Amino acid sequence: MRRLIAIVAIVACLLPAAASAAPTLRDGYAPFDRAALTARSAIVIDAATGETLFSHRAAEPHPAASLSKLMTAVTFLEQKPLWTRRVSLKEEDEVGGGRLRLSVGSLLTIRDLFYSALVGSANNAAMALARNSGLTRDVYIREMNIRAATLGMTRTRFFEPTGMDPRNTTTADDMARLARYAFQNYTIRRATTTGEYRFTATSPRVAKIIKNTNRLLVVDPDIYITGGKTGYLDESKYNLAIRARDEKRSEVVVVVFGAPTRDASFDEAKALAKWAWTNYDWSPHSSAVAAGN
Repeated sequence: MRRLIAIVAIVACLLPAAASAAPTLRDGYAPFDRAALTARSAIVIDAATGETLFSHRAAEPHPAASLSKLMTAVTFLEQKPLWTRRVSLKEEDEVGGGRLRLSVGSLLTIRDLFYSALVGSANNAAMALARNSGLTRDVYIREMNIRAATLGMTRTRFFEPTGMDPRNTTTADDMARLARYAFQNYTIRRATTTGEYRFTATSPRVAKIIKNTNRLLVVDPDIYITGGKTGYLDESKYNLAIRARDEKRSEVVVVVFGAPTRDASFDEAKALAKWAWTNYDWSPHSSAVAAGN
């Protein structure tokens, strides 16, 4: 029954609101210059309806890297966590890559782990979340893959919660589905748009400041980020998923996979969002969307 309720909730979130209409082409529409993209794949969708506005190799498989943590967060929230519960870091949480720099045995709250995983992309925090979810490791990963299937992510497979394993593979199209769903959740949205998170661990007592890995939160007044997650592996290069709106509150989800540099991932995601706002109209009127560009 609990799983059925969760599936119904997911489907309800994915259906466009009755008052929502897909954006329409503006007069003077100009296709995005694909030659300007250095990313391996990319997609832009309307956040409200899920309509595709731009697509570039969006069905090609690619390592998810730390964008996996969006599904880790979705799965964790479905377990109804107690945010103030204090738990310890364990040796088994250490899997390399970006990490919360605290010693094994340090005590911190579930909220501290959640924000460390999404704000700072700490792999040991994501591992500790899964370990403290009430599910076994195998069941947790199975739940991640079940959610992916429910969301229509047909080319996605998760093997662990952090994204450190390059076998965590997805596509830009699938990741846009996940990002659209995940960023509808207030808790995920708030965490991923927090520029800086502070907390104090105990045993031993250590004050921590976790800075967001997404520089688009502060870089440009013309783009307001309402959700975001970065990712990197040697195998994937730089990945980025954002939800963003302009001053007219027109909202898009942008996914960029395999950019050669961190700056390129941010710059190209921003360029794609601004292109969408320039070339599509979110005013309430009827016309066909030219999907895919």
